[in-house]
Amino acid sequence: MNRIAGRLLVASPYLTEESFFRTVLYMVRHDAEGAFGLILNRRTEHTLEEIFADRLGHVPKRTDTIHFGGPVEGPLMALHTLPGLGEPCGPDVLQLSPESISDEVAGSSPVWITADDDHLTMLVNRVDLEVRFLSRYSGWGPSQLDRELNQGGWLVGPPDWRTIFADADGMWENVIKRLGRDILGGIISTPLADDPQWN
Repeated sequence: MNRIAGRLLVASPYLTEESFFRTVLYMVRHDAEGAFGLILNRRTEHTLEEIFADRLGHVPKRTDTIHFGGPVEGPLMALHTLPGLGEPCGPDVLQLSPESISDEVAGSSPVWITADDDHLTMLVNRVDLEVRFLSRYSGWGPSQLDRELNQGGWLVGPPDWRTIFADADGMWENVIKRLGRDILGGIISTPLADDPQWN
């Protein structure tokens, strides 16, 4: 089975499980031990101000809503674009073994992940960065996600870091539409016209 770490995992239109219905996930890890991803397009009712105002002693500069990363209990995390803060999790990095990740390769990864309190405290005041704050996560045991992929429950999208930080509203529809066009484009040699009836 091809590993999909660093790529988007998109619920197929036929996946009706409530936890993942019409979700788009960023896959942080996928290997023989299992898989770990974060849902990108589900907001919670909680904001950074609720969590960080008392801790900081002032209202944080960012006003983000915290997103729901999945059904598994876990810490508050951030996917972000500040090189060197936390762990790199872009597709270029994830194709390599940890021992072979050079500073140059790690520095080129556009996506980083952290759950460190000091890192999160710094990120809530950085309005110049792309950041998505998430609570909880999505996890699969060994081969579990592979089976679900084989059964057609999921589609795999490209490692599109811009989607990670895009507006959650309409994200699933936009990614599904783009994937459909890519599939059709691979079958049909003539470029597809932008037909408004297909929207």
